Amino acid sequence: MTVLPAPAARLANAAGDLTMVALDQRESLRTMMAGDAPVASVPDARLREFKAEATAALSPYASAVLLDRLYGLDTARPATLAPGCRLILAADELHQAPGEIVRDTGLDEQVTPELVASVGATALKLLVIWRAGGSVEARADLVGRFVDLCRRTGTVSLVEGIVRPADGEAWPDQRARHEAILEAAAELSRLGADIYKAEVPGYVPGDLSRVEEQSRLLSKAIDIPWVVLSNGTRAAEFSDAVRLACLGGASGFLAGRAVWADTVREPSVATALRERSAARLRRLVEIVADARAQAADRQETSTETRKDATS
Repeated sequence: MTVLPAPAARLANAAGDLTMVALDQRESLRTMMAGDAPVASVPDARLREFKAEATAALSPYASAVLLDRLYGLDTARPATLAPGCRLILAADELHQAPGEIVRDTGLDEQVTPELVASVGATALKLLVIWRAGGSVEARADLVGRFVDLCRRTGTVSLVEGIVRPADGEAWPDQRARHEAILEAAAELSRLGADIYKAEVPGYVPGDLSRVEEQSRLLSKAIDIPWVVLSNGTRAAEFSDAVRLACLGGASGFLAGRAVWADTVREPSVATALRERSAARLRRLVEIVADARAQAADRQETSTETRKDATS
Protein backbone atom coordinates (compact mmCIF):
# COMPACT_ATOMS: atom_id res chain seq x y z
CA MET A 1 0.00 0.00 0.00
CA THR A 2 1.20 3.50 -0.81
CA VAL A 3 2.36 5.21 2.38
CA LEU A 4 1.00 8.72 2.77
CA PRO A 5 3.49 11.58 3.19
CA ALA A 6 3.76 13.11 6.65
CA PRO A 7 1.25 15.99 6.31
CA ALA A 8 -1.53 13.85 4.81
CA ALA A 9 -0.83 10.99 7.23
CA ARG A 10 -2.02 13.22 10.07
CA LEU A 11 -5.58 12.71 8.75
CA ALA A 12 -5.32 8.97 8.09
CA ASN A 13 -6.83 6.10 10.05
CA ALA A 14 -4.82 3.28 11.61
CA ALA A 15 -4.62 1.50 8.25
CA GLY A 16 -3.09 4.58 6.61
CA ASP A 17 -6.20 5.48 4.60
CA LEU A 18 -8.05 8.79 4.32
CA THR A 19 -11.65 8.00 5.31
CA MET A 20 -13.18 11.39 6.05
CA VAL A 21 -16.71 12.75 6.40
CA ALA A 22 -17.81 16.17 5.12
CA LEU A 23 -20.32 18.09 7.26
CA ASP A 24 -19.47 21.62 6.12
CA GLN A 25 -22.48 22.15 3.84
CA ARG A 26 -24.25 25.41 4.52
CA GLU A 27 -27.08 26.73 2.30
CA SER A 28 -27.08 23.47 0.34
CA LEU A 29 -27.89 21.60 3.56
CA ARG A 30 -30.71 24.04 4.31
CA THR A 31 -32.10 23.36 0.83
CA MET A 32 -31.94 19.59 1.39
CA MET A 33 -33.74 19.95 4.70
CA ALA A 34 -36.46 22.17 3.23
CA GLY A 35 -37.55 19.70 0.56
CA ASP A 36 -40.68 21.20 -1.01
CA ALA A 37 -41.04 23.81 1.74
CA PRO A 38 -39.57 27.32 1.51
CA VAL A 39 -35.84 27.33 2.20
CA ALA A 40 -36.33 30.13 4.72
CA SER A 41 -38.48 27.80 6.83
CA VAL A 42 -35.35 25.92 7.99
CA PRO A 43 -33.76 27.79 10.91
CA ASP A 44 -30.04 27.91 11.61
CA ALA A 45 -30.61 25.90 14.78
CA ARG A 46 -31.76 22.91 12.74
CA LEU A 47 -28.51 22.92 10.75
CA ARG A 48 -26.49 23.06 13.94
CA GLU A 49 -28.49 20.24 15.51
CA PHE A 50 -28.01 18.00 12.47
CA LYS A 51 -24.27 18.59 12.36
CA ALA A 52 -23.92 17.76 16.06
CA GLU A 53 -25.95 14.56 15.65
CA ALA A 54 -24.05 13.53 12.51
CA THR A 55 -20.69 14.20 14.16
CA ALA A 56 -21.67 12.05 17.13
CA ALA A 57 -22.91 9.19 14.93
CA LEU A 58 -20.15 9.17 12.31
CA SER A 59 -16.92 10.43 13.86
CA PRO A 60 -16.20 7.13 15.67
CA TYR A 61 -15.71 5.52 12.23
CA ALA A 62 -14.08 8.42 10.35
CA SER A 63 -10.42 9.38 10.29
CA ALA A 64 -11.49 13.05 10.19
CA VAL A 65 -14.64 15.17 10.06
CA LEU A 66 -14.96 18.42 8.13
CA LEU A 67 -17.06 21.15 9.78
CA ASP A 68 -17.76 24.80 9.04
CA ARG A 69 -17.50 27.82 11.30
CA LEU A 70 -21.08 29.03 10.79
CA TYR A 71 -23.12 25.98 11.81
CA GLY A 72 -20.68 23.25 12.77
CA LEU A 73 -18.49 24.77 15.46
CA ASP A 74 -18.45 27.01 18.46
CA THR A 75 -15.10 28.17 19.81
CA ALA A 76 -13.84 24.80 21.06
CA ARG A 77 -13.42 21.26 19.79
CA PRO A 78 -16.94 19.81 19.31
CA ALA A 79 -17.98 17.71 22.28
CA THR A 80 -19.59 15.19 19.91
CA LEU A 81 -16.36 14.54 17.98
CA ALA A 82 -14.95 11.11 18.85
CA PRO A 83 -11.56 11.25 20.64
CA GLY A 84 -9.59 9.56 17.84
CA CYS A 85 -11.15 11.61 15.02
CA ARG A 86 -9.35 14.67 13.67
CA LEU A 87 -11.09 17.94 12.90
CA ILE A 88 -10.92 19.68 9.52
CA LEU A 89 -12.15 23.27 9.54
CA ALA A 90 -13.62 24.78 6.37
CA ALA A 91 -11.75 28.01 5.64
CA ASP A 92 -13.82 28.95 2.60
CA GLU A 93 -16.44 31.65 2.27
CA LEU A 94 -19.16 30.40 -0.08
CA HIS A 95 -20.89 32.79 -2.46
CA GLN A 96 -24.23 31.02 -2.74
CA ALA A 97 -27.80 32.26 -2.92
CA PRO A 98 -30.43 30.22 -1.04
CA GLY A 99 -31.54 27.25 -3.12
CA GLU A 100 -28.75 27.70 -5.68
CA ILE A 101 -25.32 26.20 -6.29
CA VAL A 102 -22.09 27.79 -5.04
CA ARG A 103 -21.13 30.42 -7.60
CA ASP A 104 -17.71 31.31 -6.23
CA THR A 105 -15.61 31.15 -3.08
CA GLY A 106 -13.16 33.20 -1.09
CA LEU A 107 -11.06 32.83 2.03
CA ASP A 108 -13.08 33.24 5.23
CA GLU A 109 -11.33 36.04 7.08
CA GLN A 110 -12.93 34.93 10.35
CA VAL A 111 -10.99 31.66 10.24
CA THR A 112 -8.09 33.13 12.16
CA PRO A 113 -5.08 31.43 13.75
CA GLU A 114 -6.78 32.02 17.08
CA LEU A 115 -9.95 30.19 16.00
CA VAL A 116 -7.95 27.34 14.48
CA ALA A 117 -6.12 26.88 17.76
CA SER A 118 -9.20 27.15 19.95
CA VAL A 119 -11.16 24.46 18.05
CA GLY A 120 -8.13 22.17 17.75
CA ALA A 121 -8.23 21.80 13.96
CA THR A 122 -5.70 19.42 12.44
CA ALA A 123 -6.44 20.61 8.88
CA LEU A 124 -8.12 23.36 6.91
CA LYS A 125 -10.10 23.00 3.68
CA LEU A 126 -10.63 25.41 0.78
CA LEU A 127 -13.18 24.94 -1.99
CA VAL A 128 -12.18 26.42 -5.35
CA ILE A 129 -14.65 26.75 -8.22
CA TRP A 130 -12.56 26.03 -11.31
CA ARG A 131 -14.11 27.47 -14.47
CA ALA A 132 -12.94 26.71 -17.97
CA GLY A 133 -11.31 29.89 -19.22
CA GLY A 134 -11.25 31.40 -15.73
CA SER A 135 -8.37 33.34 -14.24
CA VAL A 136 -5.43 31.11 -13.34
CA GLU A 137 -3.87 34.03 -11.48
CA ALA A 138 -6.94 34.62 -9.30
CA ARG A 139 -7.11 30.94 -8.36
CA ALA A 140 -3.40 30.88 -7.58
CA ASP A 141 -3.76 33.94 -5.36
CA LEU A 142 -6.68 32.40 -3.43
CA VAL A 143 -4.95 29.06 -2.90
CA GLY A 144 -1.68 30.79 -2.06
CA ARG A 145 -3.29 32.80 0.74
CA PHE A 146 -4.98 29.64 2.03
CA VAL A 147 -1.76 27.61 2.05
CA ASP A 148 -0.02 30.45 3.86
CA LEU A 149 -2.72 30.35 6.56
CA CYS A 150 -2.20 26.60 6.94
CA ARG A 151 1.55 27.03 7.28
CA ARG A 152 1.13 29.74 9.89
CA THR A 153 -1.26 27.57 11.90
CA GLY A 154 0.63 24.28 11.48
CA THR A 155 -2.38 22.61 9.85
CA VAL A 156 -2.70 20.22 6.93
CA SER A 157 -3.91 22.02 3.80
CA LEU A 158 -6.69 20.42 1.73
CA VAL A 159 -7.83 22.01 -1.54
CA GLU A 160 -11.07 20.94 -3.23
CA GLY A 161 -11.64 21.62 -6.91
CA ILE A 162 -15.14 21.69 -8.42
CA VAL A 163 -15.17 22.18 -12.18
CA ARG A 164 -17.69 24.27 -14.08
CA PRO A 165 -17.91 25.31 -17.74
CA ALA A 166 -17.33 28.93 -18.67
CA ASP A 167 -20.06 31.32 -17.51
CA GLY A 168 -23.19 31.04 -19.63
CA GLU A 169 -22.04 27.85 -21.29
CA ALA A 170 -22.53 24.11 -20.84
CA TRP A 171 -20.10 21.24 -21.21
CA PRO A 172 -20.18 20.18 -24.87
CA ASP A 173 -19.94 16.55 -23.75
CA GLN A 174 -18.84 14.36 -20.85
CA ARG A 175 -15.32 14.11 -22.22
CA ALA A 176 -14.85 17.86 -21.83
CA ARG A 177 -15.87 17.65 -18.18
CA HIS A 178 -13.56 14.70 -17.54
CA GLU A 179 -10.67 16.62 -19.07
CA ALA A 180 -11.52 19.65 -16.93
CA ILE A 181 -11.35 17.54 -13.75
CA LEU A 182 -7.84 16.47 -14.72
CA GLU A 183 -6.80 19.98 -15.73
CA ALA A 184 -8.11 21.48 -12.49
CA ALA A 185 -6.31 18.85 -10.43
CA ALA A 186 -3.02 19.45 -12.23
CA GLU A 187 -3.28 23.22 -11.76
CA LEU A 188 -4.54 23.41 -8.18
CA SER A 189 -2.37 20.62 -6.76
CA ARG A 190 0.81 22.49 -7.73
CA LEU A 191 0.02 25.46 -5.50
CA GLY A 192 1.36 24.02 -2.24
CA ALA A 193 -1.54 22.04 -0.72
CA ASP A 194 -0.97 18.74 1.09
CA ILE A 195 -4.10 16.92 -0.16
CA TYR A 196 -6.34 17.39 -3.18
CA LYS A 197 -10.08 16.65 -3.14
CA ALA A 198 -11.58 15.82 -6.54
CA GLU A 199 -14.88 14.99 -8.13
CA VAL A 200 -14.91 11.31 -9.12
CA PRO A 201 -12.82 11.25 -12.32
CA GLY A 202 -14.56 9.81 -15.36
CA TYR A 203 -17.88 9.39 -13.58
CA VAL A 204 -21.14 9.52 -15.53
CA PRO A 205 -24.42 8.71 -13.74
CA GLY A 206 -25.14 5.08 -14.47
CA ASP A 207 -21.72 4.48 -16.04
CA LEU A 208 -18.56 3.89 -14.00
CA SER A 209 -16.60 2.26 -16.82
CA ARG A 210 -14.03 5.09 -17.08
CA VAL A 211 -13.52 5.86 -13.39
CA GLU A 212 -10.47 3.68 -12.82
CA GLU A 213 -8.78 4.79 -16.04
CA GLN A 214 -9.41 8.48 -15.39
CA SER A 215 -8.29 8.08 -11.77
CA ARG A 216 -4.98 6.72 -12.99
CA LEU A 217 -4.59 9.74 -15.24
CA LEU A 218 -5.31 12.06 -12.31
CA SER A 219 -2.77 10.20 -10.16
CA LYS A 220 -0.14 10.75 -12.85
CA ALA A 221 -1.06 14.42 -13.19
CA ILE A 222 -0.47 15.36 -9.53
CA ASP A 223 2.20 14.61 -6.94
CA ILE A 224 0.18 14.86 -3.72
CA PRO A 225 -2.36 12.43 -2.21
CA TRP A 226 -5.92 12.88 -3.40
CA VAL A 227 -9.40 11.81 -2.33
CA VAL A 228 -12.83 11.83 -3.93
CA LEU A 229 -15.92 13.76 -2.91
CA SER A 230 -19.45 12.44 -3.29
CA ASN A 231 -21.46 15.43 -4.51
CA GLY A 232 -22.59 14.77 -8.08
CA THR A 233 -22.33 11.00 -7.68
CA ARG A 234 -25.44 8.89 -7.16
CA ALA A 235 -25.46 7.59 -3.59
CA ALA A 236 -26.09 4.03 -4.80
CA GLU A 237 -23.01 4.22 -7.03
CA PHE A 238 -20.63 5.96 -4.68
CA SER A 239 -19.14 2.87 -3.03
CA ASP A 240 -18.22 1.41 -6.43
CA ALA A 241 -16.87 4.79 -7.52
CA VAL A 242 -14.65 4.91 -4.41
CA ARG A 243 -13.36 1.41 -5.07
CA LEU A 244 -12.46 2.21 -8.67
CA ALA A 245 -10.90 5.55 -7.78
CA CYS A 246 -8.70 3.88 -5.15
CA LEU A 247 -7.66 1.22 -7.66
CA GLY A 248 -6.61 4.17 -9.80
CA GLY A 249 -4.55 5.80 -7.07
CA ALA A 250 -6.89 7.72 -4.77
CA SER A 251 -6.05 7.57 -1.06
CA GLY A 252 -9.68 7.52 0.10
CA PHE A 253 -12.62 9.89 0.33
CA LEU A 254 -13.94 13.03 1.96
CA ALA A 255 -17.64 12.48 1.43
CA GLY A 256 -20.85 13.90 2.81
CA ARG A 257 -24.09 13.49 0.92
CA ALA A 258 -23.58 9.90 -0.18
CA VAL A 259 -23.16 9.00 3.48
CA TRP A 260 -25.94 10.97 5.20
CA ALA A 261 -28.14 12.97 2.78
CA ASP A 262 -31.12 10.62 3.01
CA THR A 263 -31.41 11.20 6.78
CA VAL A 264 -31.95 14.96 6.91
CA ARG A 265 -35.77 14.85 6.81
CA GLU A 266 -36.30 11.66 8.81
CA PRO A 267 -38.59 11.81 11.89
CA SER A 268 -35.59 10.67 13.96
CA VAL A 269 -32.47 11.97 12.30
CA ALA A 270 -30.18 10.64 15.02
CA THR A 271 -31.55 7.11 14.64
CA ALA A 272 -31.21 7.17 10.86
CA LEU A 273 -27.64 8.41 11.15
CA ARG A 274 -26.70 5.66 13.60
CA GLU A 275 -28.44 2.85 11.73
CA ARG A 276 -27.94 3.74 8.05
CA SER A 277 -25.23 6.33 7.66
CA ALA A 278 -22.79 4.77 10.10
CA ALA A 279 -23.17 1.40 8.33
CA ARG A 280 -22.45 3.04 4.97
CA LEU A 281 -19.39 4.76 6.36
CA ARG A 282 -18.02 1.55 7.87
CA ARG A 283 -18.48 -0.18 4.52
CA LEU A 284 -16.69 2.63 2.69
CA VAL A 285 -13.76 2.33 5.09
CA GLU A 286 -13.53 -1.39 4.26
CA ILE A 287 -13.74 -0.69 0.53
CA VAL A 288 -10.87 1.80 0.66
CA ALA A 289 -8.66 -0.60 2.60
CA ASP A 290 -9.35 -3.48 0.20
CA ALA A 291 -8.95 -1.40 -2.97
CA ARG A 292 -5.72 0.28 -1.86
CA ALA A 293 -4.25 -3.08 -0.87
CA GLN A 294 -5.23 -4.47 -4.28
CA ALA A 295 -3.69 -1.48 -6.03
CA ALA A 296 -0.46 -1.95 -4.06
CA ASP A 297 -0.35 -5.65 -4.99
CA ARG A 298 -0.79 -4.75 -8.65
CA GLN A 299 2.02 -2.22 -8.41
CA GLU A 300 4.32 -4.73 -6.75
CA THR A 301 3.55 -7.36 -9.39
CA SER A 302 4.16 -4.83 -12.16
CA THR A 303 7.49 -3.82 -10.61
CA GLU A 304 8.62 -7.44 -10.29
CA THR A 305 7.61 -8.13 -13.89
CA ARG A 306 9.70 -5.18 -15.11
CA LYS A 307 12.68 -6.36 -13.05
CA ASP A 308 12.39 -9.86 -14.50
CA ALA A 309 12.21 -8.46 -18.01
CA THR A 310 15.43 -6.48 -17.59
CA SER A 311 17.43 -9.13 -15.70
